[in-house]
Amino acid sequence: MLPALAALRARQWRIATGAIALILLFVANMLYVVSARTALVTMPVLLILFASLHLSRRATRLLFAAVALASLLVWATSPYLRHRIADVGIEYRAHDTSGIASTAQRLTYWRKSVKFITEAPLLGHGTGAIRHMFTQDAAGQTGLNAEVINNPHNQTFNVAIQWGLIGTLLLYTMWTSHVRLFAGRDLVSWIGLAIVVQNITSSLLNSHLSDFHEGWMYVIGVGVAGGMALRARRPEKIPVDSAARRGCVTHKWCNKLSCRPDAGRDP
Repeated sequence: MLPALAALRARQWRIATGAIALILLFVANMLYVVSARTALVTMPVLLILFASLHLSRRATRLLFAAVALASLLVWATSPYLRHRIADVGIEYRAHDTSGIASTAQRLTYWRKSVKFITEAPLLGHGTGAIRHMFTQDAAGQTGLNAEVINNPHNQTFNVAIQWGLIGTLLLYTMWTSHVRLFAGRDLVSWIGLAIVVQNITSSLLNSHLSDFHEGWMYVIGVGVAGGMALRARRPEKIPVDSAARRGCVTHKWCNKLSCRPDAGRDP
């Protein structure tokens, strides 16, 4: 969204039109063709974050008014979306492992995860202990309670079961440092911040940092955007030999470079 906003502010109408068209196509695909309910939770969070960082109050009100109207239109014209939302109630009432009990499965995983965490709250049960704990608890059980998994579909639970409070603190410290890394208002900072906030939000319903593809996407995304953000903050340095020829000196007490007024002029 930031490229579209920057193009609008610069009156680059073709670029703005193309960017907005791409946004609408991606959103339409999620709402009419293939919808992940985690994305439906993440989209409002990112929209609020974007508005708070890059829009004025008036523009924010106009944006959310347009979003509200668009949401009503989509709800009225997308049977697929209505079906996906209605499935939450069906999945909650299901209590088997037939594949239609996604909501009930998550609730079962989370309830068991809390029990496992209370058994070893400080240091956890050790790396790779999730499947072992679910296997032990499934003995003599039936239905969803007998299911054995290695992914509780919640990043905090995933970490806390294995490494307890210490691991959880490290996880949240990492997220906090990444949010602070992308504190700028430029495009690179927005991309990095969107990656981090999306991961934090989706971690309520998934363990994406522990999944192969999603985990590497986070590593690469934060790594590239973080490197570019740090490079942009680093002041340009004049080579030492060039500075010496120009009569520049570095002050030890402040590490700043100063040059003579006539530095660089021909004698």
